[in-house]
Amino acid sequence: MTKDNQVKQKFSNGMKKVFWIFIAIAAIGCAKVNLQTSQPLKVDINMRVDVYQHVAADVASVQDQIYGSSEKQMNAIFFIENAYAQAQSQDVAAAIQRRKDRKSVIDEYASRGYIGENRSALLVIIGKSIPSDMRGNVQSAVNEENNDRNVIYAAIAEKNGAKLSETAKIFFDDDYKRAPAGYWFQDSIGGWEQK
Repeated sequence: MTKDNQVKQKFSNGMKKVFWIFIAIAAIGCAKVNLQTSQPLKVDINMRVDVYQHVAADVASVQDQIYGSSEKQMNAIFFIENAYAQAQSQDVAAAIQRRKDRKSVIDEYASRGYIGENRSALLVIIGKSIPSDMRGNVQSAVNEENNDRNVIYAAIAEKNGAKLSETAKIFFDDDYKRAPAGYWFQDSIGGWEQK
């Protein structure tokens, strides 16, 4: 084999190696890559804070109407001009008014220690010393109050895309802040504490 042929042979072998390396790189470059994660991806926390802030603002607005602050009115979203929203806003407005009208009765029963508020922001009878002739009135007031609270909580949760339990917790926290000393609230382990 002549020197020219040897050079051509080496060049040819080198080109074959380059060709096969190129094919290998191309094959690896076209490989399927799995981007799945073993754990679900986390949602941006800013969205939850935003929802919480909107719920808290709506809760404060409703509470101000019930407990007395003429400056704030219920969030305007409840007054959207469509049949569903109008029906919902009428239900919520009526529930707020009934709670406002019932407030003095609830305050009296709470101050006597007959009722307390659980972690779901609903009232429960906790007093064992309720006179028998008053027990029916107390139970009726608790049932009516809880029905109205549920209407309001559900509307605010739906409006803000929040969980009902999250909305109720915000109401519970707000009720605790607003309540005068002597009111009973459920503690974090299920017992009762007096504010």
